[in-house]
Amino acid sequence: MKLIERDFYLDKLKNVMGTPDIKVITGVRRCGKSKLMDAFIDWIKQNEKDSNIIHINYNLFEFDSIKTAQSLNSYVEERYQKNNINYLLIDEVQLCTDFEKVINSFHASEKYDIYITGSNAFLLSSDLATLFTGRVFQIKVFPFSFLEYQKYFKNADPENAFDSYVKEGGMSGSFVYKSTEEKYAYIKDVFDTLITRDIVQKYKIKNELLLNKLNDFMLDNISSEVSVRKIADTLTSNQEKTNDKTIGSYLNYLCNAFAFYKVRRYDIRGKKYLASQDKYYLADHSFRYAILGTKNMDYGRVYENM
Repeated sequence: MKLIERDFYLDKLKNVMGTPDIKVITGVRRCGKSKLMDAFIDWIKQNEKDSNIIHINYNLFEFDSIKTAQSLNSYVEERYQKNNINYLLIDEVQLCTDFEKVINSFHASEKYDIYITGSNAFLLSSDLATLFTGRVFQIKVFPFSFLEYQKYFKNADPENAFDSYVKEGGMSGSFVYKSTEEKYAYIKDVFDTLITRDIVQKYKIKNELLLNKLNDFMLDNISSEVSVRKIADTLTSNQEKTNDKTIGSYLNYLCNAFAFYKVRRYDIRGKKYLASQDKYYLADHSFRYAILGTKNMDYGRVYENM
């Protein structure tokens, strides 16, 4: 897949260069975190003459021999250059055993400018504070916006490009497929993997059927105000054994894995947040169509989600 510069995110990375934080690139599966890392490395090479780049991508077999904390530490320390700025960038860091120990050690040494990506199952936003003892700065990456979609396809007609974007979404890994069916098959596979690995396995969920029913309900009700209690009541009336506590936990899991984003309702006059009604937005609207189909396009809710 061709690489385009995602200027908004590159600017975010540039703005935190040299800070003592551990920079963690997060976002839903396959949204382009590793590609962003590659683009950032290219920018450093072109603009930072006194840089020493140590890049480890655990997706590649060449790094298979350094998947323990001790071997990773040795590999990085051997490549440290005293008189240069040392950039340490690690893709899929969770594939290294006890990765948090060695990352914390690198951070404590104050010798490296650290950037990492990893599986959402291991780098959930709620876990970062407990994983790393140093300050963590998140760069939250989303799938392609409409502007980035146009940039990728170089489509001169904004109306046609917009119509395509509404149906196809911003999951760039799907762009290489020709037919809509192939695109949706790819997107569905990404979402199914997210549910299985980032939620079911991590939280050891036994009632996966209930999670899937809740997920379908949320996909069908994006951009709508929802109540945890009402969702639980609805599922209970359909002979599902559940309660609002379980549903609330499952919704938090979906948000932690970056599948959905919760927006709380705010009472402007009273200047306070209201706990009863919230809205949940999908990381990318194409997930809805890939899972539920396109019989009910529901453009209003999808436009709001976008």
